[in-house]
Amino acid sequence: MAKVYLPVEPTADMTSEERCKAINAEVWSLRRPDSIKHPNDITKYYYATIVHPTTNQWAIIGDTEEQVRIHPAVDMTNMIALMPEVPQAEKDQLVAYIDANKGGSVPFGTFIPSSSTQMTESEADAAGWFPDPLEI
Repeated sequence: MAKVYLPVEPTADMTSEERCKAINAEVWSLRRPDSIKHPNDITKYYYATIVHPTTNQWAIIGDTEEQVRIHPAVDMTNMIALMPEVPQAEKDQLVAYIDANKGGSVPFGTFIPSSSTQMTESEADAAGWFPDPLEI
């Protein structure tokens, strides 16, 4: 799989939109951590997003094969906090994996949690993520 649609579930304290934006911002922080961000930075998110036209659920559109650069100063605390449904052992493994690859790059698909729904473009289409152009 290359292009992947990752629907983001809401949590008790975050809507799907809020959580999607927060996760996407944390993916960007892997490359450009908060410690080096500048107030005038324009880029805030790493990947494109899409909103389901009837459920209003948000999804990240990523590429499982894309190499994501991991900055040496990256801190996974915020990213891990956004994954309450992920088992602790998997979170620990993710942190160790990212720590081991600081200063290098990893494929995006290698750090998508096992609990995340992953859809191809055709699966996203079949699930109604793309509105009928005649209805717009």
